[in-house]
Amino acid sequence: MTAWRRVGGRARLAAGVGLVAVAVALAALAGSAGGGDPAAPGRAATTAPAATAPAVWERVEPGGRTRCGRGGRFAFWARMGAPDRLLVFFEGGGGCWDYRSCAPGAGLFDDRVDAGDDPSRAAGVLDLDDPRNPFHGWSALFVPSCTGDVFAGDAVRTYRAADGRAVTVHHRGHVNASAALDWMFRRVPGPRRVFVAGCSAGSIGSILHAPRILRQYPEAQVAQLGDSLGYLFSQPTDLRELWGADRLLPDWVPGVRAIPRARFTMPRFYQAVAAHYPRATFAQVNFTEDSVQRAFHEAAGGAGTFSQALLGNLAAIRAGSPNFRSCLLDGSAHCALPSPDFYSLESGGVGLRDWVAAQANGDPVANLPPGS
Repeated sequence: MTAWRRVGGRARLAAGVGLVAVAVALAALAGSAGGGDPAAPGRAATTAPAATAPAVWERVEPGGRTRCGRGGRFAFWARMGAPDRLLVFFEGGGGCWDYRSCAPGAGLFDDRVDAGDDPSRAAGVLDLDDPRNPFHGWSALFVPSCTGDVFAGDAVRTYRAADGRAVTVHHRGHVNASAALDWMFRRVPGPRRVFVAGCSAGSIGSILHAPRILRQYPEAQVAQLGDSLGYLFSQPTDLRELWGADRLLPDWVPGVRAIPRARFTMPRFYQAVAAHYPRATFAQVNFTEDSVQRAFHEAAGGAGTFSQALLGNLAAIRAGSPNFRSCLLDGSAHCALPSPDFYSLESGGVGLRDWVAAQANGDPVANLPPGS
């Protein structure tokens, strides 16, 4: 099962999607082995456009240790708008964790950055020229996914099949995200408002990297929103076996430091980060019958229905996080924020666009639908 990502006016197969199966598939990681990875030269970061230049998306190759999954160059896009408002968006792009899921042609993760990732022709919150967009006129950072590790990794893994075939993947998602954020931190040093979001695999990136953004901008009003994240990492997962992610969590957050790396869950991570940053707001938006998340819940043999699992996961986060809100949308779609439907979707009579805009403005919002 795969998801369709609409970028640049064409449907592109995105794999953001197999991540729920990670907990079930961890046993297959036993056959993986780490490897070295010499740094490859890359083009130096380009300078920011002049303040008077028209706002356009700029492609940047940061070089250094950044890398895509098959060893290709990583790049991100930035758009310099208002210096006091910043949107950070992590792209969906799937995941891989064994030979079957990482092999070329498997289609479970996006392994390169190319023209199809260019946000200049994207929709929803990424169409910054649309005056209806709550982020119209904001500065923006778009971080593509190309490493199969939900922006959590810094490792090189060689995965082997039973017949001896092998594939090596550069899981450098955390390195890539950090390079993109560092570039933007230098160019937007003191925003008043910051909105951190992501779709599918990118929604994992949005919450994993939110603590670093919050630490960088202690005076800013920061809001985080994960789109179609609900069921991912809902079961205890051993991060020690996954992409080197156990070494990269924000350990300056006491609650995160207390999470056993062998039993990581997303609800507990959300609770820890939300408690440490009570002035910030955190949220999720999910479709109640998300076909992608539902398929992997069923494939993993999850207890009950996907809807029950999703609601349970959201309830677990809310139980310890008074600054967390959720929005449930009817339907089986996957990812709402970068969709043209962003402006027409509703929950409980409230438009998704208005619910997001309120958070971007620092205004309080309720869970949608009311009472959920």
